Amino acid sequence: MNEQKTRQTFLIGTGLLFVLIIGGLVWAIAAGPSPDNANGRGREESGLHFSDEQDPVRGPSETKTVVRLFSDFQCPACRAAEPGLEAAMKKYADKVRFVWNDFPLTSIHPNALPAAQAARCAEAQGKFWEYRQKLYETQDTWASLSTPTEQFVEIAKSVGVESDSFTTCLADKTYDQKIRDDMSEGMANRVNSTPSLFINNVRYTGAMSEAEWDAALSKNESGS
Repeated sequence: MNEQKTRQTFLIGTGLLFVLIIGGLVWAIAAGPSPDNANGRGREESGLHFSDEQDPVRGPSETKTVVRLFSDFQCPACRAAEPGLEAAMKKYADKVRFVWNDFPLTSIHPNALPAAQAARCAEAQGKFWEYRQKLYETQDTWASLSTPTEQFVEIAKSVGVESDSFTTCLADKTYDQKIRDDMSEGMANRVNSTPSLFINNVRYTGAMSEAEWDAALSKNESGS
């Protein structure tokens, strides 16, 4: 009799534990992020703070939609993101403001910081966006070099940047502090990978296709 009662108690306890486990899994799935919000895709956040001063900008100054990009010139994923980003910047040129922030991952990309400095030196001559595109197009040629300065100068010449002042700017690391300010801003906003971007206060991470850009920007325009 005692043995039968013990067996019944064990079975009841096991059944209750099973129910609790299943219930917990159901709750976790229901409470977890939706597919749209997984991996930082379309997650609205609070407590974000941006300073766009001295950052390269494309698009109208007066607009309700601002995209803030955090990127690394030596990052392969950032290069892969370029077609979608470039298409979005062209398609929404009169509606959306795109703001560039440097976020070189210096621990794994040793030439990312000098590349960012070179792009800012090109910006001083009004050629940031052209130089940025060339850096990604030629990433394989300079990414592994111990000293990429010569390649950076050649890229400057190819986009119409005057080489003497560019070389001086690069040697002096004129924009080093601004780049580091961008990095600090990114870390303060919990950026930990590239590419990362914010459409107003909504975070997206990873390369986005043209269709994904359309969906994200259309969603923001509609206010949904």
